Amino acid sequence: MKLLLIHCDHFSYLTTRRTESAEEVEGGCKSCAFKDALVVFVTVEKADEKGSEEVAAKGVEEIVAVTKKVGAKNIVLFPFVHLSEDVSATDIALKTIQSLYEGVKAMNYVVDKAPFGWEKVFSMTSKGHPLAELSRTIRV
Repeated sequence: MKLLLIHCDHFSYLTTRRTESAEEVEGGCKSCAFKDALVVFVTVEKADEKGSEEVAAKGVEEIVAVTKKVGAKNIVLFPFVHLSEDVSATDIALKTIQSLYEGVKAMNYVVDKAPFGWEKVFSMTSKGHPLAELSRTIRV
């Protein structure tokens, strides 16, 4: 799994169009805005398919560790297929990102997950401290 973590003063997104793999968004956020958020762009890779639960658990640990270091008040998981050329099957990616969401939420963090499989417009203003932009590769 590839993670791109950006600590933002402001982050917002708006869903614009469904793709073939779009999940249903019932009562969820199709247009959301956050202040002081750790935005986590997530790509699930083919190598993650056999150990997706373990990869998700390690991802939760990493996200929580970075959140603590930067002191962000919100976490936004943003499915983002563009961090790898070797992406997993859609159902595995959706399941893994949902596991990330549930794992972070279970640790009592304020977390949002942007809808999977939707084209989205997003806007961000990143902070300027040394840990404001980080990347991580999570492997089993």
